[in-house]
Amino acid sequence: MKKTLLVMLCLILSFFPLFAQGASEGTKKVDSLTVWSGASEDEAEALVQKFNTLHPEITVSIIRAGSGELVNRLYSEQPKPEGDILLMLAKENMELAYDYLAPYKTANHDQIDASVRDTADVPRFYGTSMPLQAFMVNTNLLKSSEYPKSWSDLIDPRFKGEIVLANPALSGSAYAQVYMIYKLYGNDFLAKLAKNAVFTASSTAGPESVARGEYAVTVTGESNIGKYIGDGAPVTYVYPEEGTGARFDATAIIANGPNPEAAKLFMDFMTSTDAYEIVRTTRNRRVVSTLLPGPANLPSLSEIKLFPYDDLEAKNIKETLVNDFSSMM
Repeated sequence: MKKTLLVMLCLILSFFPLFAQGASEGTKKVDSLTVWSGASEDEAEALVQKFNTLHPEITVSIIRAGSGELVNRLYSEQPKPEGDILLMLAKENMELAYDYLAPYKTANHDQIDASVRDTADVPRFYGTSMPLQAFMVNTNLLKSSEYPKSWSDLIDPRFKGEIVLANPALSGSAYAQVYMIYKLYGNDFLAKLAKNAVFTASSTAGPESVARGEYAVTVTGESNIGKYIGDGAPVTYVYPEEGTGARFDATAIIANGPNPEAAKLFMDFMTSTDAYEIVRTTRNRRVVSTLLPGPANLPSLSEIKLFPYDDLEAKNIKETLVNDFSSMM
């Protein structure tokens, strides 16, 4: 009898590690997270700090690098990348990394418009902030009735020599403007614009010149307009009637990352009003959420007409389009 009990006890003990292993495999670890960040250092730290007030059990590591560098790292570490999240990379880069992003519908999916997220039924990325382009107008030089109202107004002869633009060969935002105009009106329109405007080498020179009253109009990132309004310059904003391109950066879960459950929690957080408010206030950025106002001194997103912006096409035709436009200038 004792011998039988001893044998049974040995059998139970021999199976115990298997039971323990099964239990362990059934429990998914949610205590670590690695964020590959294209955001500024202060933005990333503020976001992680807030996330940790919600999930103090998760230790978050931030690795900051350029968007292109992070995408290349994602390629090189396949099939088991060490990162869990791509934070605030341009949509263009999300498209390049698309096959290596995990589909996930966040808890806040219905609050994010389809124009500022991946349009798949189960998205692989969600928009975060938006570098929208708009007209900056000097209110001392033009009456409100004289403001340009549409992209098409930029070739109006009455503005000849009064519009200052950055050179698209030297400025990323200026290239975005030229690409949007090209998509709306084509090369013939661009040729007329090249003759109607004055061009500078710097994307900051246009807003500075309009704020000083040297020119009446420029096209610039809206955050520049908000800054000069806040500084008391005699300027205002005009968003073109045709709309402005829905350019945005986005956040995504890296497929096959080491901490998928923690990554889902972070994506739920990154599409929340709390996260968008941090992005909006830390660097006065435009966020994709219509529940929040725009950056300081600018309208809310719901007041601005947008149209799709094809980041990949813009990238693919950039050399040709810039060369063609340069020959028109």
